[in-house]
Amino acid sequence: MTRRPIELPMLPAPGPDGLVPCLSCGQCCTYVAVGINAPRNPGYATDVLWYLYHQNVYVYRDGDGDWSVHFEARCKNLAPDFKCRIYEERPHICRSFDNTTCEVNSKEGHPITFTSAEQFLDWLEVKHPKVYQSIARKYLPEGLLNRPRTRPLPARSPARPKPRRGEAAGKGKPRVSEGDAA
Repeated sequence: MTRRPIELPMLPAPGPDGLVPCLSCGQCCTYVAVGINAPRNPGYATDVLWYLYHQNVYVYRDGDGDWSVHFEARCKNLAPDFKCRIYEERPHICRSFDNTTCEVNSKEGHPITFTSAEQFLDWLEVKHPKVYQSIARKYLPEGLLNRPRTRPLPARSPARPKPRRGEAAGKGKPRVSEGDAA
């Protein structure tokens, strides 16, 4: 049996300004995004888990550290050629998008897209271990507690004791000021 190649959608090459043009992508018209709280505490972290338990939903942290939940849902007015069928009457939110600020052309920070609970938990365990430990005790089913890691956890450096008052950091000896050195 001969296999036929599968056509995969690809973003076009950037224009002379280095940006992918709006009318060649349309990605911003394929989802609905709602801002959410960063997972700095167990409640917000379990909210992220709940979102990721659903199909066609992912969580995104942009380069500025802002978090949002995305629901994959193509706009009914996006034509196959990526043009808007109601461009002149489009809503205000659509008018705020342009190709200089979209995620495809973003040059800010390190955005992260979480498409599974496992991915998010691996990140949380490294970046916010106390929050992870708190939710692991009460809110994670066994399958997620014993999950294979999607990426290896970084090795932790051995803990160093904090210097006691009057000791130089890491030396274990009392600090000596210039006036005391004589």
